[in-house]
Amino acid sequence: MQGDAAPITVSGGSLFRSEEMALCQLFLQSEAAYGCVSELGELGLVQFRDLNPETNAFQRKFVNEVRRCDEMERKLRFLEKEIKKDEIPCLILETLLRLLSLER
Repeated sequence: MQGDAAPITVSGGSLFRSEEMALCQLFLQSEAAYGCVSELGELGLVQFRDLNPETNAFQRKFVNEVRRCDEMERKLRFLEKEIKKDEIPCLILETLLRLLSLER
């Protein structure tokens, strides 16, 4: 992480307009990048800049992982529909649905 950048004052786009900020660049290993960015985002103390704005969503690195998640969600919803249709009690299904609704 490069922390030598001089602090700058934000002129807009923030709830705290006079909050001092520093422009930094992170270099992360691919395996750790998602976890690190997720944690930083959850803190709500950082703002991310897209360094590849010309790249569309389907050319980005994690597209295959997102597609796999979408496919798994589709399969789970199908199973949910079938289980409810046949009125089969299922504690695991209720837990999964609760988790899925928390992520949205």
